[in-house]
Amino acid sequence: MNLSINIEVMLTIKEKIIKRIEGINDEELLQDVYTLLLDIVETRQILILNDEQKLKIEEARIDYKNNRFYTNDHVFNDLLQN
Repeated sequence: MNLSINIEVMLTIKEKIIKRIEGINDEELLQDVYTLLLDIVETRQILILNDEQKLKIEEARIDYKNNRFYTNDHVFNDLLQN
């Protein structure tokens, strides 16, 4: 049995990521990975909404359920015509 495979299975996901990153020598790729991590962290932040924002979101959900929305194609075509 290959010892390196057993060690790999025992590593946590965080340790696996760190191990892979340590093996990268391409600065441009490392910058891309860093930027991606920052984007992921920023998008996972919890948003605290006020009552007005919650109401607007609920109204938008109701509009969507009642098919009161525009597709991307519709909006794009509308922009091109103006």
